[in-house]
Amino acid sequence: MEERHFFDIQKCPFIVKISIFTIFFIYKGGIFVKSTKTRKMVMIAILSALGMILNLIEIPYPFAPWLNFDLSEIVVLSAVSTMGVVPAVFVCICKFLASVLFKGPVGPIAIGQITSLIASLSICMMYYLLKKVLHFKKSWVNYAVNMFLTMLTFAFIMYIINYLFVTPTYLMNKPTWYTQLPFNVDIMAFNSQYGSNIAIPSILNFLSPYAQAIFIIYFPFNFLKGIICAVVYSFVRPIEKNYTLE
Repeated sequence: MEERHFFDIQKCPFIVKISIFTIFFIYKGGIFVKSTKTRKMVMIAILSALGMILNLIEIPYPFAPWLNFDLSEIVVLSAVSTMGVVPAVFVCICKFLASVLFKGPVGPIAIGQITSLIASLSICMMYYLLKKVLHFKKSWVNYAVNMFLTMLTFAFIMYIINYLFVTPTYLMNKPTWYTQLPFNVDIMAFNSQYGSNIAIPSILNFLSPYAQAIFIIYFPFNFLKGIICAVVYSFVRPIEKNYTLE
């Protein structure tokens, strides 16, 4: 819920140096390192740094001004494809730690970064599991179905954690479960606070006003964010064949 701002790149020269090294190293597939284990460690560092850089590219979400799209989940998809699920989890964790270190905690108890970590792990695990079980004849169909189901699951998970803990924590500025909110929250409260004009479709009438607000704000946002990352990543996939270490 906290509005994010563009990160001042001048405050993290280390990230800039890592990005320059990244471009140099992965050129020609990182053939300078022979050990697969060492190359995996280097690739984890590279993808983590790239994830931090991609996190700086923020696109405002027009329906909720406190939310921004970013492309940092591309590195998670790439890590799963090139190295497997365990190194990809390490990329998620390193990306989380780099964000806390260089950006500073976002929200109480770094709830912004914790939410991003859960998002990355959700995408990582679903993408990996579906890669194992989907076996359509055409690879593009495998990818399209995988991305649709992965991002649908990711959006639902993010709805649940925003409903249970993340949104209440932002609202109360301390760790808070939804049952501990001392006031009612509905879509009108969000619209009044942020000047947005979000409406609740009648199909969601079976939900409570609070659940309606969280769903209509965060489910479409996260699903669309995931699909944008999937589309951009589809242009990266053909290049990955040179760097696969799995």
